Amino acid sequence: MAESNAVPLWWILVFLVLALGLGAFAVSSVGGSLVAGVALPA
Repeated sequence: MAESNAVPLWWILVFLVLALGLGAFAVSSVGGSLVAGVALPA
């Protein structure tokens, strides 16, 4: 193995997309809002 123990960038991106997607699905599946608590500009 020529590579070091560094994690490839695409692994991090895949993890973030899956984590955010599952989080959004979990919130929306229980009837919550994805923008609740976010101060939107007037």
